[in-house]
Amino acid sequence: MAKVIWVVVAVASAGLMAPPLFFIAAKKPVVAMYVPALYAVFAWGTPIVASVVGNAKNWSGGVLVFALIVAAVHAAILDTDWKAGR
Repeated sequence: MAKVIWVVVAVASAGLMAPPLFFIAAKKPVVAMYVPALYAVFAWGTPIVASVVGNAKNWSGGVLVFALIVAAVHAAILDTDWKAGR
């Protein structure tokens, strides 16, 4: 059930809530601390850079969609019981 909630939050927020979700996972040592930082750079930095650069219609939406898909997949595969070779 937790995985479903994580994926729904990441998708419903268009990926903008991915950094806080992965920060929570990093505090529970499920992922490394750099993971939420990378999501923050992509999810929050893209609109900021797009507004500064201007006329970013060609690439800003694509970057956000890519970040959304990656965040949803990453949230779906988070599993604290995962073992290599299983």
